[in-house]
Amino acid sequence: MDSSPINAMKNYARIAIGAALVMLVPPSLPPSALADQIVDRVVATVDGDPITMQDLRKYATAAGTTLPADSSPQSEEIERRVLNDLIRETVMDHEMSAISVDDDQIDRYIAQFEAGNHITDAELRDQLAQHGIPYEAYRKRVRQEIQKMTFLEEHARDKVNVTEREIEDYYHAHIGDFTTSQERFKLAQILVAADPTTTPPVLMQADRAKAEALRRRALKGEDFSQLAAQYSDDDSKSQGGELGYFKPEEINEKILAAISNLKAGQISQVVKTSHGFHIIKVEEHDQPGLVPLSNVRDRIRQILAEQQMKTQFKNWVDSDLLKNHSVQTYL
Repeated sequence: MDSSPINAMKNYARIAIGAALVMLVPPSLPPSALADQIVDRVVATVDGDPITMQDLRKYATAAGTTLPADSSPQSEEIERRVLNDLIRETVMDHEMSAISVDDDQIDRYIAQFEAGNHITDAELRDQLAQHGIPYEAYRKRVRQEIQKMTFLEEHARDKVNVTEREIEDYYHAHIGDFTTSQERFKLAQILVAADPTTTPPVLMQADRAKAEALRRRALKGEDFSQLAAQYSDDDSKSQGGELGYFKPEEINEKILAAISNLKAGQISQVVKTSHGFHIIKVEEHDQPGLVPLSNVRDRIRQILAEQQMKTQFKNWVDSDLLKNHSVQTYL
């Protein structure tokens, strides 16, 4: 599995896309804030663009922070901290406006979010509709999050260096996170589609031969995700064949029989189901109890890479980027 900073940023983007739904839901304001809806005061400007108190409340709510109603020194400190975060976001928005994102990129990341959360496109649209969020507004937010991911990668990836000692320290400090009571698999697949009820036997043989050839290429070291992206007939091809996590009872019986004894990184025999011929890669196989460090090293590396990138990027914004923009605060 790719444990590079770029992969870590893709993971960050998947999380951000999911959070986009929350960011688009208009927060309800408490009664004490009703006056600000009529006369909303400016609390800062970035390059002449105003940031209002209502903007600050909306940003705080989306970030899971409640702004205090009183005017104590502690409350003012919270307001200033949240405002500084919003100023950074605004400056980044100004910088990111020049980053081009096409519709195909948006489609791929939405598909990746849906696959990771085991929901269909129809179910996502239904959830958006329940919150009163137009689908195009959601796509706009996704575009912004992809721009942010690209921007973060450009300005932070070279500063990331996760050591083995840091991985081991994180593992021992978070033992509870790597202890499980349930066996589970993280899977990816390449599917050569075939319908046994309509496909002639001679074509079925050709489909199996194609699947066997792809499996041999993967076993020889070709990148599984690239093979899936190029040859798989499954919707997961847009995510490099990534399917996500499953408990044994959630997996097709034939596929489960083929992978039950495989270790992380191993590839199954070709499995025939009613959908066609499957080549399954076991990316992780967690047994009940403490998961060995060797099984979660890549996962921890990604977590630490994301943390480092966010820290490095924040330092770069504070030390360099803000100097290139006119910022005034009034809190």
